[in-house]
Amino acid sequence: MKKGKPKYNPIDLLVERLAENFSKVKDFDKLLESEEGNRLFHWIITSISEMENFQTLFLNYYIPSANKSIADSWAQISKSRYKHLLNISKEDLKENLYETIRLGYVGLFHKYESYLKALVNATNSILQELYEENDLLSIEDYCKKKYNLNILKSHDRFAITSRVNYISNCVKHWDGFPVKEPIHPEFLNCNRNEKIKIEKEIFKDDIDSLKAHCELLMSQIITVGFRQYLDLDYETIKKSLKPELKESVETKQKLEELIKNFDLILSDFVK
Repeated sequence: MKKGKPKYNPIDLLVERLAENFSKVKDFDKLLESEEGNRLFHWIITSISEMENFQTLFLNYYIPSANKSIADSWAQISKSRYKHLLNISKEDLKENLYETIRLGYVGLFHKYESYLKALVNATNSILQELYEENDLLSIEDYCKKKYNLNILKSHDRFAITSRVNYISNCVKHWDGFPVKEPIHPEFLNCNRNEKIKIEKEIFKDDIDSLKAHCELLMSQIITVGFRQYLDLDYETIKKSLKPELKESVETKQKLEELIKNFDLILSDFVK
């Protein structure tokens, strides 16, 4: 008997993906040993799980229900004794599906906004002691100073959040028509007189891309928290090092290498 493909637990896959992203942040395992760090990790698992559940809700329930509604309506029209009077095509009925997906983008972007704000607040909280001891800035203030970036309004800086935000705004303020200025590059050639139409497969790809962005953003925001510490003068940093490292000639080189690694992780924060 041929064995089918093994079924994977989505929660297991989620934890493994997070661990892979967090491995990019130096000494994150030590942070997890603290009560605050452990609380942050559990919050992250919960937050990403919410987006997973959102995806399941739309792809497995809302969209199939919309498709069933289309099929039922088409069957009723086809069997109607008055169908010759009804100028309705199957494509017209698909508007119910497209409206469901458009509303999905509104909900998706709202999830992202809430997630980003909570992530920044949580990171500020667990690093508060480090900030106070060294007179450092909050995540928001450091991003403005270092990258000229309002991190809580950074949607246009990243490709996937820019796309989702644009669609969401068109739905909320323009009834789904792609007329919000400036026009997003991906919608420049769209018919302005037709509402945005996105198929289920594209919607799924956008959710997956946004989830991947959120997972990377976790390691980036935490990296921002530590990156500004490395902007301090070397003598200040030396005070926090172990005695055997303070006088090592390699220590300064390693710190410089660490800064380069951090800057690589944060490269898309730079215009």
